[in-house]
Amino acid sequence: MHLSLLSVFVSLAVPLRILACEGDCITNTTTAICDRYKHPVGEEIIHTFKLVPLSGSAPVSPPSLMIPITNCYSNNSWSAMRQNIFPGYFHGKCLDRNGNEPAGCPNPNCPIVCGTPGSMVHFYSIFVSIAHNTTCSSLMSCADPNSESYRALEKRVTTHMSESRLQTGPGPQILRYRRPSVFEDEKPAASPITKKDIEPALTRILAKFPEVLVKCCGGSDLPSCTWARQMHALILSYP
Repeated sequence: MHLSLLSVFVSLAVPLRILACEGDCITNTTTAICDRYKHPVGEEIIHTFKLVPLSGSAPVSPPSLMIPITNCYSNNSWSAMRQNIFPGYFHGKCLDRNGNEPAGCPNPNCPIVCGTPGSMVHFYSIFVSIAHNTTCSSLMSCADPNSESYRALEKRVTTHMSESRLQTGPGPQILRYRRPSVFEDEKPAASPITKKDIEPALTRILAKFPEVLVKCCGGSDLPSCTWARQMHALILSYP
Protein backbone atom coordinates (compact mmCIF):
# COMPACT_ATOMS: atom_id res chain seq x y z
CA MET A 1 0.00 0.00 0.00
CA HIS A 2 2.80 2.38 0.93
CA LEU A 3 4.59 1.53 -2.31
CA SER A 4 1.45 2.23 -4.33
CA LEU A 5 0.98 5.62 -2.69
CA LEU A 6 4.65 6.42 -3.18
CA SER A 7 4.46 5.57 -6.87
CA VAL A 8 1.43 7.86 -7.24
CA PHE A 9 3.24 10.74 -5.56
CA VAL A 10 6.33 10.18 -7.70
CA SER A 11 4.29 10.12 -10.90
CA LEU A 12 2.59 13.36 -9.91
CA ALA A 13 5.90 14.98 -9.12
CA VAL A 14 7.44 14.18 -12.52
CA PRO A 15 6.46 16.75 -15.18
CA LEU A 16 4.46 15.24 -18.01
CA ARG A 17 5.94 15.61 -21.46
CA ILE A 18 3.68 17.78 -23.57
CA LEU A 19 2.96 16.09 -26.88
CA ALA A 20 0.97 18.90 -28.46
CA CYS A 21 1.46 22.36 -29.87
CA GLU A 22 0.77 24.49 -26.83
CA GLY A 23 2.11 27.63 -25.21
CA ASP A 24 5.26 28.80 -26.99
CA CYS A 25 4.55 26.49 -29.93
CA ILE A 26 1.22 28.20 -30.62
CA THR A 27 2.56 31.70 -29.98
CA ASN A 28 5.73 31.35 -32.04
CA THR A 29 4.09 29.48 -34.92
CA THR A 30 1.41 32.15 -35.18
CA THR A 31 3.98 34.93 -35.01
CA ALA A 32 6.18 33.27 -37.63
CA ILE A 33 3.44 32.93 -40.24
CA CYS A 34 2.14 36.47 -39.56
CA ASP A 35 5.67 37.85 -39.93
CA ARG A 36 6.09 36.11 -43.28
CA TYR A 37 2.92 37.72 -44.58
CA LYS A 38 4.21 41.19 -43.71
CA HIS A 39 6.01 41.51 -47.06
CA PRO A 40 3.17 40.54 -49.42
CA VAL A 41 0.68 42.56 -47.39
CA GLY A 42 2.87 45.58 -46.71
CA GLU A 43 5.09 45.87 -49.77
CA GLU A 44 2.92 44.32 -52.47
CA ILE A 45 -0.55 45.48 -51.43
CA ILE A 46 -0.53 48.42 -49.04
CA HIS A 47 2.33 50.26 -50.75
CA THR A 48 0.76 49.88 -54.20
CA PHE A 49 -2.21 52.03 -53.26
CA LYS A 50 -1.89 55.28 -55.19
CA LEU A 51 -3.63 58.45 -56.16
CA VAL A 52 -2.92 59.06 -59.83
CA PRO A 53 -3.52 62.53 -61.28
CA LEU A 54 -4.79 62.24 -64.84
CA SER A 55 -3.24 65.52 -65.90
CA GLY A 56 0.00 63.68 -66.75
CA SER A 57 1.91 64.54 -63.59
CA ALA A 58 3.70 61.88 -61.56
CA PRO A 59 1.66 59.59 -59.26
CA VAL A 60 1.63 60.49 -55.59
CA SER A 61 1.40 58.01 -52.75
CA PRO A 62 1.46 59.58 -49.30
CA PRO A 63 2.99 57.03 -46.89
CA SER A 64 0.40 57.95 -44.28
CA LEU A 65 -2.62 57.39 -46.53
CA MET A 66 -3.11 53.71 -45.64
CA ILE A 67 -2.23 53.97 -41.95
CA PRO A 68 -5.82 53.24 -40.81
CA ILE A 69 -5.81 49.96 -42.77
CA THR A 70 -2.30 48.93 -41.74
CA ASN A 71 -2.98 49.70 -38.08
CA CYS A 72 -6.23 47.76 -38.15
CA TYR A 73 -4.56 44.78 -39.82
CA SER A 74 -1.61 44.84 -37.40
CA ASN A 75 -3.92 44.99 -34.40
CA ASN A 76 -6.23 42.16 -35.46
CA SER A 77 -4.40 39.74 -37.76
CA TRP A 78 -2.40 37.88 -35.08
CA SER A 79 -5.38 36.96 -32.91
CA ALA A 80 -7.42 35.92 -35.95
CA MET A 81 -4.54 33.77 -37.22
CA ARG A 82 -4.08 32.09 -33.86
CA GLN A 83 -7.78 31.34 -33.47
CA ASN A 84 -8.22 29.95 -36.98
CA ILE A 85 -5.20 27.64 -36.68
CA PHE A 86 -5.36 26.81 -32.96
CA PRO A 87 -7.94 25.57 -32.10
CA GLY A 88 -9.89 26.40 -35.24
CA TYR A 89 -8.39 23.44 -37.10
CA PHE A 90 -5.52 21.85 -35.19
CA HIS A 91 -6.66 20.60 -31.78
CA GLY A 92 -7.32 17.45 -29.79
CA LYS A 93 -5.62 14.08 -29.42
CA CYS A 94 -4.07 12.15 -32.30
CA LEU A 95 -6.28 9.05 -32.21
CA ASP A 96 -7.77 7.14 -35.13
CA ARG A 97 -11.35 5.84 -35.18
CA ASN A 98 -10.27 2.83 -33.11
CA GLY A 99 -8.78 5.03 -30.43
CA ASN A 100 -5.19 4.22 -31.36
CA GLU A 101 -2.33 6.62 -32.04
CA PRO A 102 -1.07 6.01 -35.61
CA ALA A 103 2.59 5.76 -36.54
CA GLY A 104 4.16 9.18 -36.94
CA CYS A 105 2.08 10.70 -34.15
CA PRO A 106 2.62 13.02 -32.42
CA ASN A 107 5.79 13.66 -34.47
CA PRO A 108 7.20 13.99 -37.07
CA ASN A 109 4.38 13.34 -39.56
CA CYS A 110 0.98 12.54 -38.09
CA PRO A 111 -1.86 11.58 -40.50
CA ILE A 112 -4.55 12.55 -37.98
CA VAL A 113 -5.87 16.10 -37.64
CA CYS A 114 -4.98 16.96 -34.06
CA GLY A 115 -3.12 19.51 -31.99
CA THR A 116 0.46 18.34 -32.53
CA PRO A 117 3.40 19.61 -34.59
CA GLY A 118 3.41 16.37 -36.61
CA SER A 119 -0.20 16.92 -37.62
CA MET A 120 0.56 20.45 -38.82
CA VAL A 121 3.42 19.12 -40.93
CA HIS A 122 1.29 16.34 -42.47
CA PHE A 123 -1.56 18.74 -43.23
CA TYR A 124 0.68 21.67 -44.04
CA SER A 125 -1.18 22.51 -47.25
CA ILE A 126 -4.27 23.12 -45.12
CA PHE A 127 -2.18 25.21 -42.72
CA VAL A 128 -1.06 27.33 -45.70
CA SER A 129 -4.64 27.75 -46.90
CA ILE A 130 -5.85 28.77 -43.44
CA ALA A 131 -3.04 31.33 -43.14
CA HIS A 132 -3.82 32.80 -46.57
CA ASN A 133 -7.57 32.95 -46.03
CA THR A 134 -7.12 34.50 -42.60
CA THR A 135 -4.83 37.17 -44.03
CA CYS A 136 -7.43 37.97 -46.69
CA SER A 137 -10.30 38.09 -44.22
CA SER A 138 -8.32 40.30 -41.83
CA LEU A 139 -7.56 42.76 -44.63
CA MET A 140 -11.13 42.79 -45.88
CA SER A 141 -12.50 43.34 -42.37
CA CYS A 142 -10.34 46.43 -42.12
CA ALA A 143 -11.53 47.57 -45.56
CA ASP A 144 -15.22 47.13 -44.76
CA PRO A 145 -17.06 50.43 -45.40
CA ASN A 146 -18.73 50.06 -41.99
CA SER A 147 -15.43 49.81 -40.14
CA GLU A 148 -13.67 52.63 -38.31
CA SER A 149 -10.50 51.94 -40.30
CA TYR A 150 -12.32 52.42 -43.62
CA ARG A 151 -13.96 55.65 -42.47
CA ALA A 152 -10.57 56.95 -41.34
CA LEU A 153 -9.09 56.01 -44.74
CA GLU A 154 -11.93 57.71 -46.57
CA LYS A 155 -11.34 60.88 -44.55
CA ARG A 156 -7.63 60.83 -45.38
CA VAL A 157 -8.34 60.31 -49.08
CA THR A 158 -10.87 63.15 -49.12
CA THR A 159 -8.45 65.49 -47.38
CA HIS A 160 -5.56 64.53 -49.63
CA MET A 161 -7.55 64.94 -52.84
CA SER A 162 -8.82 68.34 -51.70
CA GLU A 163 -5.29 69.49 -50.90
CA SER A 164 -4.01 68.15 -54.22
CA ARG A 165 -6.62 70.15 -56.12
CA LEU A 166 -5.62 73.30 -54.27
CA GLN A 167 -1.99 72.74 -55.28
CA THR A 168 -2.40 71.46 -58.82
CA GLY A 169 -5.75 72.82 -59.90
CA PRO A 170 -9.04 71.08 -60.59
CA GLY A 171 -7.63 68.38 -62.86
CA PRO A 172 -9.41 65.02 -62.52
CA GLN A 173 -7.96 62.27 -60.34
CA ILE A 174 -8.72 58.61 -59.85
CA LEU A 175 -7.72 56.00 -57.32
CA ARG A 176 -5.83 52.97 -58.55
CA TYR A 177 -2.92 50.64 -57.97
CA ARG A 178 0.38 50.72 -59.81
CA ARG A 179 0.19 47.06 -60.91
CA PRO A 180 -1.34 47.32 -64.42
CA SER A 181 -1.07 43.56 -64.97
CA VAL A 182 -3.53 43.08 -62.12
CA PHE A 183 -5.76 46.09 -62.56
CA GLU A 184 -6.04 46.42 -66.32
CA ASP A 185 -9.74 47.19 -66.03
CA GLU A 186 -9.10 50.45 -64.18
CA LYS A 187 -9.74 53.27 -66.68
CA PRO A 188 -9.31 57.03 -66.20
CA ALA A 189 -12.45 58.74 -65.00
CA ALA A 190 -14.13 61.10 -67.41
CA SER A 191 -14.78 63.68 -64.70
CA PRO A 192 -13.29 64.61 -61.32
CA ILE A 193 -14.18 62.39 -58.40
CA THR A 194 -16.43 64.14 -55.90
CA LYS A 195 -16.99 63.24 -52.26
CA LYS A 196 -19.99 61.07 -53.13
CA ASP A 197 -17.79 59.11 -55.55
CA ILE A 198 -15.10 58.33 -52.99
CA GLU A 199 -16.80 55.36 -51.32
CA PRO A 200 -17.58 53.40 -54.51
CA ALA A 201 -14.12 54.19 -55.88
CA LEU A 202 -12.44 53.03 -52.69
CA THR A 203 -14.54 49.91 -52.25
CA ARG A 204 -13.84 48.83 -55.85
CA ILE A 205 -10.12 49.10 -55.18
CA LEU A 206 -10.11 47.56 -51.71
CA ALA A 207 -12.21 44.66 -53.00
CA LYS A 208 -9.19 43.70 -55.10
CA PHE A 209 -7.04 42.93 -52.05
CA PRO A 210 -7.69 39.14 -52.25
CA GLU A 211 -6.92 39.08 -55.97
CA VAL A 212 -3.67 40.93 -55.47
CA LEU A 213 -2.65 38.73 -52.55
CA VAL A 214 -3.16 35.58 -54.63
CA LYS A 215 -1.00 37.08 -57.37
CA CYS A 216 1.67 38.07 -54.84
CA CYS A 217 1.66 34.48 -53.59
CA GLY A 218 2.31 33.12 -57.08
CA GLY A 219 -1.18 31.99 -58.03
CA SER A 220 -4.00 29.91 -56.58
CA ASP A 221 -1.62 27.22 -55.27
CA LEU A 222 0.22 29.93 -53.26
CA PRO A 223 3.75 28.65 -54.06
CA SER A 224 5.37 31.88 -52.87
CA CYS A 225 3.50 31.88 -49.56
CA THR A 226 4.20 28.42 -48.18
CA TRP A 227 7.60 28.95 -46.55
CA ALA A 228 7.52 25.19 -45.97
CA ARG A 229 11.17 24.57 -45.11
CA GLN A 230 11.39 27.33 -42.52
CA MET A 231 7.98 26.64 -41.02
CA HIS A 232 8.50 22.87 -40.83
CA ALA A 233 11.76 23.42 -38.97
CA LEU A 234 10.09 25.77 -36.51
CA ILE A 235 7.04 23.59 -35.95
CA LEU A 236 9.05 20.40 -35.39
CA SER A 237 11.36 22.15 -32.93
CA TYR A 238 8.56 21.64 -30.40
CA PRO A 239 7.82 18.19 -28.89
